[in-house]
Amino acid sequence: MMNEKKFDYENYIQNRLKEIDDLDERRFAKELLLNGIGSVFAWTEAKYEALEQRIQKELDMPGKRFFTYMTVVEKKDYDPINTFWFPVCGEDVRNAGQEENKTIYLMADEEGCRRFLRQETVEGTRKESGEKISFQIRKSRRYLDAMRRLHSLFATNHIPWQTIHMGHLERFFELVPSEELPLDDGVEINWEGWEDQIREDMIPLWNIEKTTAVTQEYRIPCMDEVFYEHVFYLSDEKAEEDGYLIDTGDDILSIRYEMNRVVLKTRQQSLKDVSIYRLYQEGMSASFGYRYPVLSNVRKDHLSARYLHQTGNFLQTPMELGRKIKEMSGNYGIELLGYEILEQGKELAERKEILFGDMNAFTGIQVFSDDQRNILLLQFHKKEEQEDYLYESQVRYMLSQMQMEFMEYRCAGILG
Repeated sequence: MMNEKKFDYENYIQNRLKEIDDLDERRFAKELLLNGIGSVFAWTEAKYEALEQRIQKELDMPGKRFFTYMTVVEKKDYDPINTFWFPVCGEDVRNAGQEENKTIYLMADEEGCRRFLRQETVEGTRKESGEKISFQIRKSRRYLDAMRRLHSLFATNHIPWQTIHMGHLERFFELVPSEELPLDDGVEINWEGWEDQIREDMIPLWNIEKTTAVTQEYRIPCMDEVFYEHVFYLSDEKAEEDGYLIDTGDDILSIRYEMNRVVLKTRQQSLKDVSIYRLYQEGMSASFGYRYPVLSNVRKDHLSARYLHQTGNFLQTPMELGRKIKEMSGNYGIELLGYEILEQGKELAERKEILFGDMNAFTGIQVFSDDQRNILLLQFHKKEEQEDYLYESQVRYMLSQMQMEFMEYRCAGILG
């Protein structure tokens, strides 16, 4: 929507009134212009604003209820009464101190994470006995399982999947002790130069709250079979702006959102063990210690993007590619310099500076190393003053979403 400078009619009238020397005429003109014509101006502007809002709602941004936000926090600073941030895995706060394997968070860039994983092991020493213990390094599996469950919920609820920004989750590693030795506070680990980047006792948070629910059922007559509608009433006024994923364990035929409730259509007469996942979209609140970067898959909202999504017409042009990158760049200000289409070659995949869109690998739509598709190589502009260990992860997130939209190519990126 074009931004136009708002005409300040009140100041304009006040300035022109000063040109009237006769005070009685000035008083009469003021009453006529401000109270009469001024009311017409105010009424007209209100109508135009209402019309603009109606057009904006008619061209609604798809998927805006289901944006996800993620951050990390030290376990001691986790706030259980925060109304926006919730643990990705509930066991992180329920079983504090009882983990079988030690979990760490690595504040390093993409190359640093790869080097740490290639290291394979770290050594530890028991303080009392001096016994050496070896720990195997591996990616945290429980957070990847949480993403798989979320992807399955999107599918069963008939919600189109949008790439989740996994920049934080990919930096969680598990240290598995050798010989199944229990890990306790009496072990000192030699980080071998990683001390400044290792963070212990960290947990990931997101804007998804899981609750149990009770439904009301309404039988719908049909010619050949019986369907049931299960109604979930929303808890507050802002709830209708949020997204909801229903986990019933059964097939869901359709979901309908109404003013203050969600209606589920199934073939089951009754639903047991129903869980509702609420994706909060407003009211992001910080608690003490919530100071780490927030990553999300929120897209910048503007009228042209709404219109293109509504019509389903996407022009695959350089300008369109640039628009998509701007939508997903978030706070990083990443710009698209250009692109080129290359034939598949191993030498490109082996270059360390090349980034690939692989954050959706767990969904089953994987791009394998022997893929014979041509490569769509996007060239991004990196601001020199912007140093952030998550910068390349932001680029990989954008490439991952682009990969879903350009399946005929293998999407890759390079920072210039």
